[in-house]
Amino acid sequence: MGLFKLLQKKSKFFYVNLGLLGLINAVWASALLLFINNKITGKQLPFVEEKYDWMIFGGLIVVSFIVARFFQAYMIKLTYELGNELNLSIFNKLRFTDYKEFQELGEEKVRTAMTDVTTLQKFPQSFIEAFNAGIMVAIGVVYLFVTHPVGALIVTLTLVALAVVYSVRNISIEKDINKARDLANVYQDNVNDFLRGFREIKMNSHRSDVVYNDYLKKNRNRVKDLTIRTVTKYLVNDLMGNYAGYFLVGVILFGLPATIVISPDVRTNFVVTILFLLGPVTAVVGAIQEFTKMKVAVQRLNHFNKVLGVVEGEELSHGDLTDFNTEFKSIRFENVTFEYFNEQKEKVFTLQPLNITINKGDSIFITGGNGSGKSTFIMLLAGLYKPASGKIYLNEKEIDLHNYAYYRNQISCIFTDNYLFAENYNAFDYVQRTSELKELVKTMQLEKVFELNEETGKMKTTLSKGQQKRVAFINSLFENKDLIILDEWAAEQDPEFRAFFYQNIIPNLKERGKTVIAVTHDDAYFDQAQRLVKFNYGKIVQDEVLLAQEQPVELLTN
Repeated sequence: MGLFKLLQKKSKFFYVNLGLLGLINAVWASALLLFINNKITGKQLPFVEEKYDWMIFGGLIVVSFIVARFFQAYMIKLTYELGNELNLSIFNKLRFTDYKEFQELGEEKVRTAMTDVTTLQKFPQSFIEAFNAGIMVAIGVVYLFVTHPVGALIVTLTLVALAVVYSVRNISIEKDINKARDLANVYQDNVNDFLRGFREIKMNSHRSDVVYNDYLKKNRNRVKDLTIRTVTKYLVNDLMGNYAGYFLVGVILFGLPATIVISPDVRTNFVVTILFLLGPVTAVVGAIQEFTKMKVAVQRLNHFNKVLGVVEGEELSHGDLTDFNTEFKSIRFENVTFEYFNEQKEKVFTLQPLNITINKGDSIFITGGNGSGKSTFIMLLAGLYKPASGKIYLNEKEIDLHNYAYYRNQISCIFTDNYLFAENYNAFDYVQRTSELKELVKTMQLEKVFELNEETGKMKTTLSKGQQKRVAFINSLFENKDLIILDEWAAEQDPEFRAFFYQNIIPNLKERGKTVIAVTHDDAYFDQAQRLVKFNYGKIVQDEVLLAQEQPVELLTN
C-alpha cells in the first residue's frame, strides 16, 4: 500500500508542508529548550534583553499553538480523505476482479479488509504526531550533545538500549496481532454459517452445540486470551515509555556523576531536557503501537490485492466496451473446458470440451443431475467463469480478457440463488414506464405484494423466494437484453404459475425474438422447449432439437 503516495495524491504539497512543520517544530523546540534551561540556570539569553523574556516565551507559545492548529486541521482532512480513498478502493478493485477469484476470496476477507482500512485511516494523524515527537526528541538529544557530549552519549546509549528492548517486545506483539486476525477470518466464516444456516442449526441440537461450543465460543476465547496477552504487552511497553524518562533522570542524577566529571548546571540542563522530552517519548511509544497494527493491516491488504490479482498502479477498467454488433446473432463454444481444484490444488472436476452454438431466438432447456456440469456451463455462458481452454464467440467475434465486460452486458441472468436488490441500481425510469411496469406486475401475478416507493425507487424485497424471482424477471425484461438465462427459475414457483411460465412466458419470449436458456428439471414441460441439452459427467450427452410449438397470445409487454 503506497500510503505516502496516497497522501501526496490527496495533498499536492504534502512533503512541503511536512518539511515546513519539521522546520518550525525544530526552531520552536530549540528555542524553548534554550529559554527554559537558561532561565533555570540564571544565564542571559543571547541577543535578548532580560525584560523581554516573558514576551519571547509568550510568543513561542502563541506560534506553537497556531502551527499546531493549522497542521491538526490539515491532518484531519488528510485522515478522512485517506480513509475514504482506501474504503472505496476495496469495492472498486472487487468490481473489476474475476468472479472466480471473488468466490475463492470469500466474503469474510472483504469484511476484515474493511476493518484494516479503518485501522489505516489513522495513519496521517499517527504519523504527524510521531513526526512531531521525533523532532522534539532529536532536538533534545542534539541539545544534550552541545551541552556535554560524553554525558549525552551515555544518555543516548541508554535510550537506544531501552528502544531495542521495546522493539523486541513489539515483534512479539505483531505476531499475536496476526494470529488474532487469522482467528477473525475463521470467526467470520463461522458467523456466516450460523446466520445463513440457522434453519439447519435449529434442526439439530447436537449440531447447534458443536457450532457454538467448538467453533464460535472456542474461537472467541482464543481471541480473548490473545487480546489480553497483547494488551498486557502494550501496557508494559507503555509503562516502559512513561518510566524511561524517570530512568534517564536517575542515570543523570546518579550514574553520570559516578562515571564522568559533570557540573551541577549541566546536570540541571540534562534533567530539564529529559523532563521536556517525556511527552514526546511517550507519543513516539504510542505511535509505534499504532504503526504495528498498521503494518499488519498493510500486509493483509497487500495480500488481499494479490488474491484479487490487482497490482499497485494498475489501471482498473471494464476493458473494451466497443459494440461489435448491434444485434445479437449467436454465441458459440469451441472446445471450451473448465477445471475445479480443491484447497490442495488437486483437480476435482473437469468440464469436457464443449462445442455448442446458441442462435438468436432459440429456447433451450438445460438439464442434468447434480455435478453434471450444467451450472458450470451457465457460469461460462454468463461470462462469470473464463475457460481453462477453448474459445467463446459472440456474433463470431472471439471473447477475450479485454471484452468480457461487453459480453456480459449483452446477457440478462437470474441465478438459482438470485439476490434481489431493493435499490434501483439499474437506474430504471419507473415513472416513465409505469404502464409497462403495471402490466408486467399483473402478468407475474404480483398485484397484491409488489411495492415500489416512487420517491426513493426502492422495491419491497420481503417476499417469498418465488415472488422475488418474479420481480427479478420484471427487472430482466426492463433490461431488454437479447439473451436471457434462467437458472432453476421455476423451482420455487407454485404449480399453477410454473405451468404458466413454461406454457406462456417462455414461448412468448421466443416470439419477441428473445433467446432463452432455462436450466430445469421439470421434465413434464420439456416439450415446451425448442431444444433440449442434457449434461452428465461434465459433458453434453444429448443435444436434441424438438418440434416447434404453436405460439400463445402475447402476454408480456414489449
